[in-house]
Amino acid sequence: MEINAFFSLKSDSDRLLKRYLKEYFGFSPYYLQLYRQALLHKSMTSSKVAGVRHSNERLEFLGDAVIDSIISDYLYHYYPNENEGFLTKARSKLVSRKHLGHLARSTGLDNLLVSDVKNKNAMLNLSGNAFEALIGAIYLRKGYPFIQKRFILLLKRFTEIDNYLFIDDDFKSQIYQWVQKNKKELKFNSIEIVHKLTFEVELYIDNALLCKARGSTIKSAEQAASQKAIKLLDITENT
Repeated sequence: MEINAFFSLKSDSDRLLKRYLKEYFGFSPYYLQLYRQALLHKSMTSSKVAGVRHSNERLEFLGDAVIDSIISDYLYHYYPNENEGFLTKARSKLVSRKHLGHLARSTGLDNLLVSDVKNKNAMLNLSGNAFEALIGAIYLRKGYPFIQKRFILLLKRFTEIDNYLFIDDDFKSQIYQWVQKNKKELKFNSIEIVHKLTFEVELYIDNALLCKARGSTIKSAEQAASQKAIKLLDITENT
């Protein structure tokens, strides 16, 4: 690639990044280095400095803690009459990789992620990670009060919070309740498919294979298998 073409591509990506930050977080920074790093997956880095890979992993760690704090504070004030158990479950749903991935895709952040990963299931997970990293980067540059306000605005814009929290999509818990009620035995068997960066889970009822499902993590694969099982068991019970 010619040098001029390289700088042109970098300039285009910088303009998209600035536009993204302006539209969804209300500011347009002059220095973009930290925000670029937030979108850089480790698959695109080969060297380490002082034992640390120059990717978004450290920012992801920080952003995870910042989001957890923001959501905890928001739920505490938004649901003043709910107990600790409800608040814990609600926070778990809002800070989940699934929900953060939803925010990343809804805002188009997944299109800005710099990665060499090709697997679609894995990319859904990575976009949520990048969103956490970006929150960490904004926190470092703009401070907690700023990112707290902007994150809540973004959350309300793309998530109908009450509806989201009260929809029961914990399929694994549902299938556990069913087997306990019907005195059945439930077992999951997981297999890592290394070359595809994914996991396959087999779901057994009374040692009989009922269904299989795949996901980017064991947890997501178990949820997908549980959802399939619920549908199959409903068909069985209704026939």
